Amino acid sequence: MTRADPTTYPAPFGFVDVEAASRIGGALARRRPMPASYRPGALEAQLTELSLLASERVAAETGLVPPTPPTARVVDRAEWVVANVASVERLVGPAAAALAAKRRLRPPALVDRWSRTSSAAQLAGILAWMSGRVLGQYDLLVGEEASADEDVISYVGPNIVALEQRHGFDAGQFRLWLALHETAHRAQFTGAPWVRTYFLGLVTEVVGAMAIDVSTVVSGALRSLREVSEGTNPLTELGAAGLFVSEDQRQALRRLTALMSVLEGHGEVVMDVAAQDLVPAAGTFHAVLRDRRAAPGTISKMLGQLLGLDAKMRQYADGERFVRAVREVGGPGLVAELFVGPEAMPTMEELLEPKQWLARSAPALG
Repeated sequence: MTRADPTTYPAPFGFVDVEAASRIGGALARRRPMPASYRPGALEAQLTELSLLASERVAAETGLVPPTPPTARVVDRAEWVVANVASVERLVGPAAAALAAKRRLRPPALVDRWSRTSSAAQLAGILAWMSGRVLGQYDLLVGEEASADEDVISYVGPNIVALEQRHGFDAGQFRLWLALHETAHRAQFTGAPWVRTYFLGLVTEVVGAMAIDVSTVVSGALRSLREVSEGTNPLTELGAAGLFVSEDQRQALRRLTALMSVLEGHGEVVMDVAAQDLVPAAGTFHAVLRDRRAAPGTISKMLGQLLGLDAKMRQYADGERFVRAVREVGGPGLVAELFVGPEAMPTMEELLEPKQWLARSAPALG
């Protein structure tokens, strides 16, 4: 899937103003100071070399072999924001256009512009906040028809250097360790092409939740209130996205969450296994990043829960426990079975109880 061309569909009511979001988010992200020793050119050259080494190790561990070698790109925080605004455009734009086409009445132009600008400011603020925490990212939305220039692993250079300096990390080891994780994600999406198709299909289904009607909002709100009365936090599993959607959409969101949990957990396990003889300090890096995820400030914690970022942090933990349990029973060969097709992915229940997945997928071992 290539970047959506905004000229191919009208700017619908409620859709974000991409240019404004990029401008505002970039300006906010640039307010954070750059580390004094930050040299993006040298960092990109090193990370390109390390990503090649990491990709070979990941392929040997997983059996997932991308069709081309990886390319590393070092970006600053503002550039990361702009790239992710474009990703939101690619995901939400077509669905928002379809929703607009179904509307019999369009809002006044002034209201339309205000709504799009307001959405842009909100998205910009969220991404600017996140841009100070992200270390690396493989663009999951790049499609089969994408150019080689788009198939890249982005490393947020200022955050990497700042973290290394704050904790006294060995830069070479830490950067290789990060490269192992990001090349593992790239291998998942390019070594098993069905993963991207399945992922995008679920995302499209979930994004359809944005095109909900009043009755769906009411039923979702009532369900959430019932869960609260029963002592359950409705934000825990799916974050705010699960509050006001229909039951069908919620099930799609659960399947997407299970998939992302496996991918995150698989990336963590592969990184650790591949790093055993390459990165002596891997245990230290893992501990520091685990604490960094688990102990945000009060405002960050509230924001994370509302945005579903707390759910993403649980993806690392739940997915890692699941993949380690599968690997302990059947080794890397059984873990590789997860990438045979969508039917091999665990349900949310199986994710939390690996024995259920083993009983279904590998009864002789389970």
